[in-house]
Amino acid sequence: MKFRIIGAILISVISFGCFATAQIPDAIEINDVKYRLNTNPLEKYLAEIKWEKPENASISSANWRGYLAAWKVEAGNLLLTDMTISVSSETEEYGYDNVSILKSVFPNKNEILAAWYSGALIVPYGEITNYVHMGYGSSYENYIVLRIKNGVVIEHLDLAASEFEKYKHRKFQTFKETKKFQDELKNLMGGKYNWTEEQALSFMQSFYAEYYLSL
Repeated sequence: MKFRIIGAILISVISFGCFATAQIPDAIEINDVKYRLNTNPLEKYLAEIKWEKPENASISSANWRGYLAAWKVEAGNLLLTDMTISVSSETEEYGYDNVSILKSVFPNKNEILAAWYSGALIVPYGEITNYVHMGYGSSYENYIVLRIKNGVVIEHLDLAASEFEKYKHRKFQTFKETKKFQDELKNLMGGKYNWTEEQALSFMQSFYAEYYLSL
């Protein structure tokens, strides 16, 4: 049921073009090096607390979620270090300022462990090898994959692009053996979507990577 809901939401979003622009990623610091993060681990928590974007938050096609988060891996833990929104500048007529809202979303917390999050974080780095103007679709030379369970890093992989693709393929094959996969494939190929198997598999390989890479 959960996968049906997620699939329906993602298809609706794509239909209205919200993913038609490359997205500004969150940032993550690993071993004192800063990277872009092609995963949004804050989304689950914000959905649970029914967070609503502040009225003054600027929303653009390059940032559909309306905020940017900053993360850090420290002592094997995934920590949230900041959460900002973009608002109209008070000093520049057409400018924007980034304003932290971390304290309002997480009041009375000095250190924020992402205990709500379990999944796989995808951290690309190096040169772009193939630019795709959609979501996080661009390809890079290398990838770090962090498998997370309740905010704790249980596996840290550093892979060249070719190794990453092989790793994804193996994990996707594991995913295909699950009931969740079968239920979602059936849902995408039937009902109002009526996709071909090729279309459904392509969609699932891309948009469920965070889930199946954590298996």
